[in-house]
Amino acid sequence: MNAELEATPEAVARHYDHITRFYEIVGSRSLHFGYWPRGDEGSSLGEAQQRFTDFLIGQLGVRKGQRVLDAGCGIGEPAIQLARSTGCEVEGITISPRQAAQAERWARLLGTSGQTAFRCADAMALPFPAESFDAAWAIESIFHMPDRATVLREAARVLRPGGRLVIADIVVTETATPEERAFLHRALLARSLITAETYPAIVRGAGFDVEQVLDVSGNVMATLGAVAVGIEEKGEEVRRAYGEAFLAGMKSEWARVTNVASRGMGYVVLTAHRR
Repeated sequence: MNAELEATPEAVARHYDHITRFYEIVGSRSLHFGYWPRGDEGSSLGEAQQRFTDFLIGQLGVRKGQRVLDAGCGIGEPAIQLARSTGCEVEGITISPRQAAQAERWARLLGTSGQTAFRCADAMALPFPAESFDAAWAIESIFHMPDRATVLREAARVLRPGGRLVIADIVVTETATPEERAFLHRALLARSLITAETYPAIVRGAGFDVEQVLDVSGNVMATLGAVAVGIEEKGEEVRRAYGEAFLAGMKSEWARVTNVASRGMGYVVLTAHRR
């Protein structure tokens, strides 16, 4: 989190290159929110992140031999989990060359190199031919991108007719104040934060039929508290990796993010298919 950076693609890449180790320390290599079923308070952040990936795999519904695009793959853990659990092939893209290289290393270590591939590419200009994927997902990546509609049109272009799309995304609430929205844009390095209510029309306009929009805010927002706990419990490891000033700044910034997010932020999982 950095409230001073401008959310250019280059800045977002630099941010994740810098912050990834922090999220690995307090959670896992899955750089996304966790998922807690109602009544579950005891899972670690890493366990909840893996559970959320499994939940999204269920929403995607792919099978062995199908080809999936991961738009904003991070360092590859969700894509690797998807490939291992379903037998599908996954092509992951990220704007960070460092992330792509890390993802390839993890794939080799975990034995999915034949099923997964990762490269540095722009989701607004995908380097793939039309109708070359059976499904696609974007996990907490679209809000970083300059033009949401362009990203979705590109996804529609590379999906085969009927191809399934799953989006897991941070949204703002309709009651969020302009000040809260502005803070979340800066803190999350977001180029576009929209409400859950406006999402379906944008997706339909890009060439998809929307199947459902699930508000999972109640299941994932515990991530904010889990990260705060991780900062306290893993503080010495964070300090060794980043230094005392970073640790103190992260504690302060995370408290501000949690405070604003409790009022102004939500989370949706949208599923659709290409017409």
